Amino acid sequence: MLRLLLLLLTSAGATALISVLALSFFHRSGAFIKDELVVVQSSKRGTPVIGGAVFVLATLLTTLFDPLKVHPMVWLPTLALTLFGLIGLFDDLIKQHLRSADGLPSLVKLGMQTFAGIIVLVIAWQQGLIATSLDLGFTTLTLGRWYYPFALLLLLYFVNAVNITDGLDSLAAGSSLPLFLLVVATALNRETPTSTALLGAVVIFLLFNIYPARYFMGDLGSHAIGAYIGLCAILLKAELMLLFASGIFLVELASSLIQIISIRRFGKKVFTIAPLHHAYELKGVGETTIVRRFVLLSWVCGALSLLILW
Repeated sequence: MLRLLLLLLTSAGATALISVLALSFFHRSGAFIKDELVVVQSSKRGTPVIGGAVFVLATLLTTLFDPLKVHPMVWLPTLALTLFGLIGLFDDLIKQHLRSADGLPSLVKLGMQTFAGIIVLVIAWQQGLIATSLDLGFTTLTLGRWYYPFALLLLLYFVNAVNITDGLDSLAAGSSLPLFLLVVATALNRETPTSTALLGAVVIFLLFNIYPARYFMGDLGSHAIGAYIGLCAILLKAELMLLFASGIFLVELASSLIQIISIRRFGKKVFTIAPLHHAYELKGVGETTIVRRFVLLSWVCGALSLLILW
């Protein structure tokens, strides 16, 4: 517990320091707004997209001083965070180069994510950290070789769901906090090493990202958070618990998929715009109201998941 507390405080302090330094160099250059959202988000144009780089860097620096950094349950989620963060960074750089809110083509990004996911899962398998079963609470379901595509899909789900949810100030980060706490609680309950470095970094990131945000996390940050949570769910055998706890992320991703399928198949929109938080935004619901409600529901999902599947 002392180690986890020290990691939390060290990462929080590093994030605060790096944030102040980074913001002194990057004032108003960064975010681009989609045309259909200009009417409600014009004030966000130019906000620095450096938050993800800040909390990922703080997490990596803190992990270097972790006495258990060589344990696979610590370094492997950190590797996932780094690999997927680099994919997100590449996407952010493409957006800056094109001066557009659209970056990498979806299929290209998905291909890169799949490749990174296979890498971390193969390493986890080689380390003997993959158990091909699912804990359903009342019984255990053995999947055998089918577990591996399931694990890959779960990892990709978390990465893309967090990425899609990141659209309003503090929404994605605030909604991820209960999942981080579930990861720590599960690891402690199972006497498995874990880290609180990313948790401490994201908490301080929120102080700078709360409305009106001083910076955004970008795809770098959302990819890193999603990959970390997803891989921890797999390694801790808490797949269904964290999937249930990610209810808000699931709804956000589902709204986007429904919209895409409906437009391509029927030529009609189900929502004014997707994902769901933007649909509420265009209906005139205040940004802070949307964020408060969505984050509260995320905590409710986390609590229910803990009660039902612990």
